[in-house]
Amino acid sequence: MSFLTERSAPLLRWQSLLSLPVAGIIIGLIGPFGSYVGMTVLERIGHFVLCVTLIGGCSLIVSYDIARRFFQGYWPLWAGLCVDLALVLPGAAVVYGSLSLFAPDVVANVGPASLIWQNLLMTLIFRVISLALSWQRIREGGHVETKPEVAEEAPAFHARLPRGLRSQPILALSSEDHYLRVHTPKGEALILMTMAEAVAMLPHGFQIHRSHWVADTAIKEARSDKVELVTGLSLPLSRHRRKAFDEWLDALAVRPA
Repeated sequence: MSFLTERSAPLLRWQSLLSLPVAGIIIGLIGPFGSYVGMTVLERIGHFVLCVTLIGGCSLIVSYDIARRFFQGYWPLWAGLCVDLALVLPGAAVVYGSLSLFAPDVVANVGPASLIWQNLLMTLIFRVISLALSWQRIREGGHVETKPEVAEEAPAFHARLPRGLRSQPILALSSEDHYLRVHTPKGEALILMTMAEAVAMLPHGFQIHRSHWVADTAIKEARSDKVELVTGLSLPLSRHRRKAFDEWLDALAVRPA
């Protein structure tokens, strides 16, 4: 079915990881799955914070790694659902262990089937939230258009990308050992090229760090030590490049359209 091939781009950000304990507190206060009956408020909060943090953190890390390793960072929905299914049993084991820790009197009344479907339901809810955030980033990234002069000046660079990404605008570059990770609105690609070679081929941007370059049209916000792209990706801004970067941004602001 076509919706199973809908693609998203999982990101692993510290904000997402820190939001997991907060989500666990909220869920603990709500008390789903009848937990409000056999557990105190503190027991529920401890239980759900532990479960959501461990299971959610594992899901974020695995999703990000698989999407980058096998799908150039831009994976189909069916792959995400496969990850969710693969994590159901380990997640159920985490829930069982947490209940044994926080509510040993309750765990005896919870069967394996109940643990599995409850964990699957929560995992799917978090997957829907993750997809919604990812699709929003992709829509925002899709507003970045490839400039004609860039396409004319860098055909050799775009030819290095996977066929599905060759028509996409280049948002950022990141060095990884002897390789270069190319960020686009539709995913990532890992190519064998040095940063110096790539920057020489892509003039419409700025090297904000020894290991990172950003396109001028991809910048959403610049802070003292970070540059955030329209896709939500944040890259470090080198302190000794900050002044030159600010001057470059000022020049962009007054440049004729």
